[in-house]
Amino acid sequence: MIRGPVLPQSRESLWSLVAGRLESIEQGLHLVLESLDCSHGQLGAIDGLARDAANGPVLVVLAHDGDPLVLARTLGALDFLARVGDALAVAIPEAQFASGSEGRVLVVGADHSAATLEQVGRQPMAGLHVCRLEPFRIAGSERFAVRWLRRGTEGMGATGPLVMASASAVEFAAPPALASLWQSLRELCLRIDGSVRIDGDRFRRRITWHGHPLAEVVVVAGNLIGTSGDGRSITLATAMDLRTFSDRILRVYAQRAGLAIERPDPVAASEAAEQDTAPRHAGSGRNGAVARSDSLRSVAAAARLSPEEYSALGSPTSAVGGEAEGAAVADDVARIVAAQESPWAPRGRTD
Repeated sequence: MIRGPVLPQSRESLWSLVAGRLESIEQGLHLVLESLDCSHGQLGAIDGLARDAANGPVLVVLAHDGDPLVLARTLGALDFLARVGDALAVAIPEAQFASGSEGRVLVVGADHSAATLEQVGRQPMAGLHVCRLEPFRIAGSERFAVRWLRRGTEGMGATGPLVMASASAVEFAAPPALASLWQSLRELCLRIDGSVRIDGDRFRRRITWHGHPLAEVVVVAGNLIGTSGDGRSITLATAMDLRTFSDRILRVYAQRAGLAIERPDPVAASEAAEQDTAPRHAGSGRNGAVARSDSLRSVAAAARLSPEEYSALGSPTSAVGGEAEGAAVADDVARIVAAQESPWAPRGRTD
């Protein structure tokens, strides 16, 4: 049974709930201190000072329609960061901020904050992020979904209505030095199958296929950490790390999708190799290359590896038929894609 709302209606009770669950709002967001006065007592204290996954300062402001000073406190917090944000690492050493981080302001509201969120979101200020918590109760447990808000037209200063951004539209803040590595991984995942989806928050990306988790990539202290659907994690720092991780994703996908590649009998396949390989390669195009527009699922479904081909792709012919079927299927899928892919050149665009 689903019902709502269940979030507290007062600012104080809402903060008591949100303060301990900041990581539910954004991956890696941790509360450092509460009640930060950055306006010399004129506007009252903002609710909290947090550290994000990039070790940058985040000033958290709760929005409530019954509080007329929310906008003033938000603007005061932005001004405070503009003046001293890059010095907070030295001024508050226990917060463990990265040196030189300028920070941002996060305004959090709920169902009783619609008017205030609209007012705050109308401000054309860099470093201002606005989200709305959508509460519900399911199976006796209190939950809330997080919806990030932005202007209905391009640009922070646009005058369009405030709308909820889809999870896939939220910007992923990959570390600058690893942006091209992330982009290469993203593009490879989207080529696996047209139903693969990538979404998440500022410091987390979930890679799924029809709801099945294939992998998750998170930012932790300036690093990219990838965890494949089989539970194994790896720090993504080099092209070799990327190939290793993408191989794991392909194997998980093959298992989830139930791809069955027939592994031929070594003797029978050897006798039929010359007759079988040439027509199939001719149908695939020059040099046996499969059209780039084909998804991995269609490529794998049509593929049948002969012992000679299997050996050419990197494994001895004697291995054919000798492994467990699930692992063998994933192995063939990974090899097919690896054989088609040229070395990945870094891209400059980020998600």
